[in-house]
Amino acid sequence: MQHFTTTIPTMKELEQWMFRKMQEMFADAMRTVLGKLDELLLEQRDRQRYRVKAERETSVNTVFGNIRFKRRLYMDRETGKHVYLLDQHLRFEGRGKVSPHLLETAISFAAEGPSYRDSARRLEQLLGYAVLSHEGIRGKLIERAERPQKVMEKRPARVLFVEADGLYTKLQRRKRKGMEHAIAVVHEGWEQVGKRVRLRNKQHYLHRGKGEFWEGFGDFLAERYEIDEDTWLIVNGDGAGWIGECESYFHRCIYTLDRFHVARDLKRFVGHLPNVWKAARLALARQDPAALLKAVERVPIEAIAPERQEEWTAYQSFLRRHREHLEDYRKRLEANGIDTTGMRPMGSAEAQMRVLAKRTKRGGYSWSERGSRAMLETIMRRKQTGWKEEDGEHIGEPPQRVVSVRKLLNDTIRPAKGYVDGMIRLLRSQWQSRPTGMALKGLRGF
Repeated sequence: MQHFTTTIPTMKELEQWMFRKMQEMFADAMRTVLGKLDELLLEQRDRQRYRVKAERETSVNTVFGNIRFKRRLYMDRETGKHVYLLDQHLRFEGRGKVSPHLLETAISFAAEGPSYRDSARRLEQLLGYAVLSHEGIRGKLIERAERPQKVMEKRPARVLFVEADGLYTKLQRRKRKGMEHAIAVVHEGWEQVGKRVRLRNKQHYLHRGKGEFWEGFGDFLAERYEIDEDTWLIVNGDGAGWIGECESYFHRCIYTLDRFHVARDLKRFVGHLPNVWKAARLALARQDPAALLKAVERVPIEAIAPERQEEWTAYQSFLRRHREHLEDYRKRLEANGIDTTGMRPMGSAEAQMRVLAKRTKRGGYSWSERGSRAMLETIMRRKQTGWKEEDGEHIGEPPQRVVSVRKLLNDTIRPAKGYVDGMIRLLRSQWQSRPTGMALKGLRGF
């Protein structure tokens, strides 16, 4: 090795350089594909309906970089409107300046946190150029969150499980310091995935503040499930008044008190009394309200910290009022002839809220009302199933011969498979022979 002197870029520099070159090459391939698709639509369009008016150029930011391409503008004789057939069939607004895939990536970064600015920086670092400003990402996220969503076909449902809770967020530049968002997570039960258990077909509902919560939630259910008077709802909540009203809105509804919140409150009062705290925990685990109340009521008031004695008395009354809501809901279902195999105790409300709170409450952020709702809606849609996102309007059926698009794409992209050989040739062209070895020139500082 002492007879050779080799000057080559670092691994980081080489990776960056090749990534940029691949972006350029695939941007050319993307431009070619779009042009051929536009030509195909020109040939196969309904000539009686669509008349060519002009050919216009546009540009769009993609994961490959900025791409400029031309597509044809048509006059729709039936509607009298001017349309871009390529945009319609791609379900993409050509003047949007950001491709749907890149926009989805930006929104995903923003929803994961910690901020819109961080999302903009991560995109620029990944792609090598500034794509959207943090305000641009915020605007796109709000626009997407407020867009009506297409729901998949209704699902049959005999028993639905609902976790309801409120999430408090701070407000900026408002007389009110904050607002509470009423949220419900509905699912169809539990399923085993490896060693973990997850909620099956989970859906989220965020109340928009128009009318009563359970009225809006009832409409939400009716859009997604085949529910009737025989459908059972099992609602789990922390004892808030608005959650307990569920029983007056639905014909067959069982309200259960969330055991996590009960345990947390009891520990605050009697955590310093080991025997009482152990008895209370065991009673909660067995869902035995009689044993729980017995353990609670035998605590002398003198054993409670003086500053909490009044609050403790009120909490004892609270537990007595909710005695029936501490019972195992499965007993009541079985009494009504419903098989409860695979059903588990309720209590995932706090875990669901923790996912939402991670983005909206940590970091000391304050929000506008519109912005907080949009962020929560975005996070929930990313976590749930059963939604279908429409990226744009798709008017009419595609021409029959457009089914050959897959072959067109393969024929266009196939040369890209030879780009690696081109890369090697390009690298070799940077090398210069020397008596003492080889030197790679022109790659540093790109």
